[in-house]
Amino acid sequence: MNRTIRQMLAAALIPAAALLFATTSAHAAGMTSKHAENGVACATCHKSSADGKGAAFAAPDASTCLGCHKQDAIVKATEKLNFEAVLVDPKTKKEKRHTALINPHDSYHFGRTENCFDCHREHQKSTNACAGCHDIGAWKMGAPR
Repeated sequence: MNRTIRQMLAAALIPAAALLFATTSAHAAGMTSKHAENGVACATCHKSSADGKGAAFAAPDASTCLGCHKQDAIVKATEKLNFEAVLVDPKTKKEKRHTALINPHDSYHFGRTENCFDCHREHQKSTNACAGCHDIGAWKMGAPR
């Protein structure tokens, strides 16, 4: 086999072997993936840097998530988390009603700018970032899937 063909084969096989190793290593280390369970390969979201100097499987950013998960659909699906709150003035006993805007994907505080990874985790348990400041028990909103 001449040198050019060997170099071409090496150039093709080394990245493929690295991807296979990374995938099987993650699996062997007990890492689970909701996306992998649905047939989405790790490299779909985890890209190396354009200059080739970054990590082979760098964490994706929110724009990567929003490439598949459409923001308007997510906001619509979680609108049901908003609710009507009834506040009673202790002096006058008058009720005041207002809509509590707690949809985490279109929030009172951050609008639609919240980073997906503030709550959603792929390889570990997700969290509810709202609970860092708020008592969320009355909201009946747990951690995301």
